[in-house]
Amino acid sequence: MDPVLLLSGLLLLAFGLLGVGVAEPGLLGGHLLRVGLALLALLLGYLLSPDWMLRRARGLLLLTLGLLVLVLFLGDGPGGVRRWFYLGPFAFQPSELAKVVLVLYVASFVGRKGSDYPIVGAAFLSGALAGLVLVEPDFATALFLATLAALLFILAGVPWRRLLMVSLAGALAVSPFSGIYLARFRYVSERFTSFLDYIQGEASPTQGAYQVIQAQKALLLAGPLGQGPGGDLPHLPEAHNDMVFASVVFATGWVGGGMVLFLYFLLFLRGLALALALQGPKSLVALGLTLYLTLQAAINIGVTVGFLPVTGVPLPFVSYGGSSLLVSGLALGMLLRLAREAQGKGVRAWSS
Repeated sequence: MDPVLLLSGLLLLAFGLLGVGVAEPGLLGGHLLRVGLALLALLLGYLLSPDWMLRRARGLLLLTLGLLVLVLFLGDGPGGVRRWFYLGPFAFQPSELAKVVLVLYVASFVGRKGSDYPIVGAAFLSGALAGLVLVEPDFATALFLATLAALLFILAGVPWRRLLMVSLAGALAVSPFSGIYLARFRYVSERFTSFLDYIQGEASPTQGAYQVIQAQKALLLAGPLGQGPGGDLPHLPEAHNDMVFASVVFATGWVGGGMVLFLYFLLFLRGLALALALQGPKSLVALGLTLYLTLQAAINIGVTVGFLPVTGVPLPFVSYGGSSLLVSGLALGMLLRLAREAQGKGVRAWSS
């Protein structure tokens, strides 16, 4: 078991407990329970054979598509969205599971067919996954899934001509419905408008940019060493979830924030080294899981500091929320299992 990967994940979970405790002390007990479930998911990911999961990747994708269809009819959520299945006190969001399943499916497809095989079918299923998430509606997660799939195809060595043709076909298929979508779900365009207002120095408490300004206030007030767990955090909507990085920095200071960034950087380096050490579809799985965890972290932190529009994408291992924690834990467990297999085969690149 790779100690760097494991320790990085555990420390990020600890930072998450601190951030949620500072932002919403009443949620700390529930978050602790979710962290325990995330550790069980990590163990599950470690115990499952990568070969077994790759063989069943297509079935897992179809199952996830079914869950995404089902959540549109039976799901629930605030403001009329349909993203979660509520199971008593717990909520499950299939779109989070879709991130890991997408990585497995693309790696399995490329491993079976090769990088020069026509990707229309695989691109269609990947697009269907993102499309179902889009109509929940969850624009940011749908865009993340589409970007993740495109990166995996590129890194797998799929020829650019195939990628461009498929991308163009997808854009032509979706563009006629874009106006209807934006009219139906105005929050998408409103978030971009709020971001432009923020850039121009204008933001009101009713706009998403207000979150960014309050998050920046918390980051500045933190100072080098932070205000501690008992500090009086400025009013910050979603301080325990989407903006939890600001809560963590407020409590631990710029030093603590730098440590969080360093932990994600370690995850990226170890995941990249693992991908280089492995061969075939397992290499792409390692790379895809690493991109999922670190790219999503970069997006979340980019929103918090004001580099990106508000997206609602959680911070892996840190944000409050059962589905994100479970899937992050599962992804880390899978990386640990891949690391064990790489070490077991005595891959020289891994020990360098």
